[in-house]
Amino acid sequence: MQLDRRQFLKLTGLAGAGLLGAGALTPAKARLGKGAGQGPFAEGAWLASCCNMCGGQTGIMCQVVDGRLVRIKPNVHNPNGFSNISEDFFANAATEGAVMCPKGNAGIMALYDPDRLKTPLRRTTPEKGIGVDPGWKAISWEEAYGEIVSRLKALRESGEAHKLLWFSEDHSFTHVQADFCKLYGTPNYNMHSNLCDVGRKASFKILMGDERPLIDAINARYMLIFGWNPLSATKWAHLPRIVTRGIEQGAKLVVVDPHLSYTASKAHEWIPIRPGTDGALALALAHVILRDGLYDTAFVNEWVTGFEPFKDYVKDKTPQWAGEITTVPAERIEKLAREFAGTKPALVDVWSGTHHSNGVYAGWAIGALAAITGNIEKPGTLVMPEAKGGKHIEVEADETAKNTLKQPRLDGGKDRWPYFHKSGVYTEIINRLGDGNTPYQPKMAMVVFQNLLMSVMGTKNVEKALKTLEFIVVVDTMMSETAEFADIVLPGTTYLERYDLNTHWVTWPVVGLRQPVVQPLFGQPAESEFVCELGRRMGLKEANGNDLFRLGRMSGQNIEDKSRWYEEWLSKELKEGEPKMTLEELKNLPGATWVSTKGTRYHKHLDVIPPEKMADSIVEGGLVFSKKKDGSKDKPLGMVRADGTAVRGFLTPSGKVELYAAKHEGKKNAEGEPLKLLPEYEPRQWQPSAEYPLYLINWKEASQTHSRTQNNAFLAELKVTDGLRINTKTAASLGIRSGDWIWVESPHGRIKMRAELTEGIHPEVVGTQHGWGHWAMGRTAKGRGAHTGFLAPTQADPISGQALNKEICVRLSKA
Repeated sequence: MQLDRRQFLKLTGLAGAGLLGAGALTPAKARLGKGAGQGPFAEGAWLASCCNMCGGQTGIMCQVVDGRLVRIKPNVHNPNGFSNISEDFFANAATEGAVMCPKGNAGIMALYDPDRLKTPLRRTTPEKGIGVDPGWKAISWEEAYGEIVSRLKALRESGEAHKLLWFSEDHSFTHVQADFCKLYGTPNYNMHSNLCDVGRKASFKILMGDERPLIDAINARYMLIFGWNPLSATKWAHLPRIVTRGIEQGAKLVVVDPHLSYTASKAHEWIPIRPGTDGALALALAHVILRDGLYDTAFVNEWVTGFEPFKDYVKDKTPQWAGEITTVPAERIEKLAREFAGTKPALVDVWSGTHHSNGVYAGWAIGALAAITGNIEKPGTLVMPEAKGGKHIEVEADETAKNTLKQPRLDGGKDRWPYFHKSGVYTEIINRLGDGNTPYQPKMAMVVFQNLLMSVMGTKNVEKALKTLEFIVVVDTMMSETAEFADIVLPGTTYLERYDLNTHWVTWPVVGLRQPVVQPLFGQPAESEFVCELGRRMGLKEANGNDLFRLGRMSGQNIEDKSRWYEEWLSKELKEGEPKMTLEELKNLPGATWVSTKGTRYHKHLDVIPPEKMADSIVEGGLVFSKKKDGSKDKPLGMVRADGTAVRGFLTPSGKVELYAAKHEGKKNAEGEPLKLLPEYEPRQWQPSAEYPLYLINWKEASQTHSRTQNNAFLAELKVTDGLRINTKTAASLGIRSGDWIWVESPHGRIKMRAELTEGIHPEVVGTQHGWGHWAMGRTAKGRGAHTGFLAPTQADPISGQALNKEICVRLSKA
């Protein structure tokens, strides 16, 4: 059936119930009244929620007619679709209107995708592997719960709860899943962040103690972006607007990237760079800035530590030195350094450029440019966000759970990775499962909204690892590649069918509500309710005997209507967090969004520590610490300035921005090598060779989210697949023409792709959009493009555990 958007809307709006079965869709309560305006859907109820087509969580308004979703549009009351700066949002959002990316607009197709999983399924084929038919048999929810709970109980009762692995997405009901794992007794809870940005988190944690500073692009006058595509790989929907508004107001945009991304194509200057050499370029820029006295003396003198060792280190990191490494001409580096240092305010940032084995040090070096020029915590620079919202209510495990929680994490955790993130280290788990080099052999895995075979590099290694597990449960909306390895598959919900709270990534406190705009289409429980039901059936309780998964967190009474349990959970978090309101009160706010009136605050390092905290503190070596109950030193509160004022400072051991990390002394990375004290440059581990002479990179664009959305028919209209982009000169030297089928080979495997010739990629580099190459997932996704995971090792950065998605070398030949 061929449908355009208009025909699809008509079909889903008027005939959806017939397609899905009587009662599949039930009317949603209109919380915000009737929709205004003209058109065929003007009388439908509009419900506020938050998108989850990617991790951006943009505020949305959903129009529901007769219980069916017919339209999604941006929510002007939610800053995440407009700006990350409060002054801009308060002044302009009402007149300009919010924005939403193509994925958000296509969300309705995710809900009504005809290939969605509809019922629990049990595997009947014992064999597992890529291409193996699981032999699915439909079962009831009661059967599914019974078998899953039976296996979970058996593990726990035998003292093996730690042998449960849990993987989840990182923006949806993670607190419930983490709490279940804690009460159950497994230390092995993992989530998607490890595959995304923990390398960047580590870089900025070293530098300034904050894992995720945000760009104030709208107030910047110069933007230097390394390895990031904010105008298309829209981490947040407000990014294209604030970057372009900054340009309209006079800012210059410079993008450093091997590939002419959409952002690079709109920049004033694109600097093609050899992959993995960003750190060398940053150090050369610092060399020029320090050599010519272009640094911010006042900021450096008071707020930067390690300046002299850093200055000594970059003395020989000349533009000529960097030019040989990066292929960026020395004269261009000189010009770029003078422009960046001479224009205020300026911002510099890096994201996926840290997906290399040297990426954490590179990110630290890039951040150092902001430090020496004083471009931190000021309008138009890098700003530390105050992302306060609902408070996570901690739970305490009982003695049975505590015994297995003492077991080491399978990935080695913080004992192995010096900047370990709570999201885990996926690649280490996969490698240990595959080679058997584990402290214990896991037996069971719960995989919620994760497609490990497409998202973790080294696909054959992932296949081998999954085959070592006795029992796998996958909860997903689609029959993903990973779901085909499951013993039980359960149909999940889309974001349009469930609740969640979103502490948005803007610079001041904002909480947006995700709420169901239609009932789950197939009568399935939301994932939060599924997890809670497991807890109820297992009888999991807190150390004090609280029956957590039955007891209402607000009422303190057992909840008979189980679907209300999670709503009370969210109300408790809101009430004890900064909003100080219930879930029902949040629903009734404009756009179901709580927006703090405090707004964006700059210069937060100058916040004075209140007298009452100082009275109960310890001052030692110019630093201020809170006290433990026994009177000993506890957590750092801040530092004492030269004038005697006690202020917050930065969240580092010194209270300052650190170009020299004394905290690294005596520490080693996961490979046993000493941590560097300075943001030194060293080449990434895998370099091109005569046999595999080309770098292979991948990137993300607005047309898809990771490997999640390729079955969305609306998004397929934008782009049905992606070829391999090759520089025209490189292609000519290999006798490859545009449109040719070619083999892309590495030591780990080979894939077949269509050549796309372009001037917009570095001559030593080939690349493609990440996420294509499905052999499952649905009829639209299957068989389109190629998956680069077959070409890569399963490798992590040795400092943060960041999965290395871009460290691949290949050769090309005509197919």
